[in-house]
Amino acid sequence: MSAWKRTVVSAFIAQIFSIAGFSFALPFLPFFIRDLGVTDPARQAWWAGLTLAATGLTMALFAPLWGALADRYGRKAMVIRSMVGGFFVLLLMSFAQSVQAVLVLRLLQGAVTGTVAASVALVASVTPQRRIGFALGMMQSALMIGVAIGPLVGGLVADAFGYRAAFRVGAVIVLLGGLLIHFGAHEEFSPPDAEEGSPSAFRLLRAGQGFLVAVVILLAVRFSNTIVNPAFPLIVSDLARDPARLNFVTGAIMSGAGVAGALSAAALGHAGDRIGHRRIVIACSAGAAVMSAAHALARSVGALALAHFFFGIAVAGTMPAANAMIRASSDPRHMGKAFGAASAVSLLGLAMGPLTGGLFARHFGLRAPFLLAAVFQVLVALLVARLGRRGPAGYAQKW
Repeated sequence: MSAWKRTVVSAFIAQIFSIAGFSFALPFLPFFIRDLGVTDPARQAWWAGLTLAATGLTMALFAPLWGALADRYGRKAMVIRSMVGGFFVLLLMSFAQSVQAVLVLRLLQGAVTGTVAASVALVASVTPQRRIGFALGMMQSALMIGVAIGPLVGGLVADAFGYRAAFRVGAVIVLLGGLLIHFGAHEEFSPPDAEEGSPSAFRLLRAGQGFLVAVVILLAVRFSNTIVNPAFPLIVSDLARDPARLNFVTGAIMSGAGVAGALSAAALGHAGDRIGHRRIVIACSAGAAVMSAAHALARSVGALALAHFFFGIAVAGTMPAANAMIRASSDPRHMGKAFGAASAVSLLGLAMGPLTGGLFARHFGLRAPFLLAAVFQVLVALLVARLGRRGPAGYAQKW
């Protein structure tokens, strides 16, 4: 196996470990917040939105720094740093005694982790351009597999041993991902010479229309996909008939969507290499809008699970497509800065989405965020379609 393929395989497996570890308990954060003394469902949704948004905010602030350090010291080192940081944060979270402590630790998590962006930068830097869509699609599949495994097994652990045990087991799994990268990934890295110059991360946003459009897509997709996160477990709680199996049922529904996304992401990435990533983004965003609205209309656990399954398929193609455009528009010497800048802007959506969803759930009901998500998914599709028509010929062909 060639060096780049070995690195992609190692990053693929390590990504599964890291996402599964983070997903062991974080999807059940509203229930953990309830155990910490917040009993009103509206306040649970608000605090869940606030704590989920916190990580996106600090991750956006620190992403340019980690991107610059990746260009200086290597992308592999940044993946290991992010996973070791995740281990310590999850371990500390298992000892939290108040919702305020959870909020502080979530802020810290955003500052020291960022495993997805770091892994994508590593894979993008070693993969040949002709295979980039497929490789990044595989990374999205790894993310979705982690999302499938983590909540399902984490729900079983939480039901049997409590949320604190789930945090601790998740921490160990994230650490295993870091060890796999350390021993399995290979990167032929040479830091750029000082005389070559090194543009600031945000100067890269003005480097070309394709890069900027890809960043806007990432921002819009992350915002629209995370609006529903604070309310989703609480909707399951309303519909589930057996409260004793609530964590397992919630995890199983999330796992179904993860499996769907894992099976479709690599195929959609490969299709983007052939027919254009722009078409993939438009189709996936439109499908996600329909499925978001279906969440709001669901009146049974089965209907909710079905809507979430097809939602997982729909959202699986957007992130690899945008990341492929960033890779194609970036100087290989400054790949870390490129993905750092993209993450810094797009992660604002990861911060604003849960916060907006928590506010809507608190003031307009738990189902309101799903309708808002549908609206924003439609806007993403229209945005990409319009920018694609207005772009130069090379841009339109690339997408």
